[in-house]
This record gives sequence, C-alpha cells and structure tokens, in this order.
Amino acid sequence: MQSKDVKASVKETEVKVAEAAKTVEEAAKATAKTAETKVKEAAKTTAKKATEVKAAAKTTAKKTVAKAAAKTATVKPQFIVQYQNKESDLANIEEKVKAQFISEGHKAGTIKKVNIYVKPEEYSAYYVINDKFSGRVDLF
Repeated sequence: MQSKDVKASVKETEVKVAEAAKTVEEAAKATAKTAETKVKEAAKTTAKKATEVKAAAKTTAKKTVAKAAAKTATVKPQFIVQYQNKESDLANIEEKVKAQFISEGHKAGTIKKVNIYVKPEEYSAYYVINDKFSGRVDLF
C-alpha cells in the first residue's frame, strides 16, 4: 500500500506543481501586460512632453529673433560732416537749428518737419522748419 500512497503523493505533487506553474504563467502574463501598458503610457507622456518642448523652443526662438530685431532697429548711426580738417556731428547741427528756431521766439512743440541742407564749402547749414520758417547756422 505504500506504493499507492507514494503514487498518490507524487500525483498530488504533480497537480500542485502544475497549478503553481499555471499561477506563475498567469502572473507573468499579467506583469507583461502591465509593463506593456506602462511603456505605452510612458511613450505617450514622452511624446507629449517632446511636443511641449518643441513649442517652447519655437516661442523662445521667436522672442529671441524679435529682441534681436528690436536691438537692431534701435541702433542709430552717427553722421559726421568733415571738411578741410574740421568736422561737425549732424545731431549737433540739428540741435543748433532747433535752438536758433526757439531763440527766434517759436515754441519747440510747433516743430513738425525739419529739413537741413549742409553746405560745407560755405561752413553753413540751411534749414526749413514746417515748410514755412527758414534760416542758417554755422557748421563748425
């Protein structure tokens, strides 16, 4: 009878091993499915973040270009008239014209348009303000 007990015990062990193997297989499938789901979610999140980073980079690039353009637009050249070893900055000439116009009794706020004609051979600059008032200032 012992051999029947041993056979039954072996059979019982085989069934338990088969059940354990089935349980391990199901757990492995469940783990694989969970891992696959997590990988898919991570891929979606990464793609979304990549899109956000790309959009942020575009915005930053646009702002940088706009700032560079603004800096370039604000650069104002300095014009200098040179004649026979003498020189005068055109901004200074403009200030002389406006100062003379004001000294003649006009208000600075009335200036809408200024044309200045530089004649270095005469050491003079002639001006017309608002197409109405004219005068002359020394260049040097």
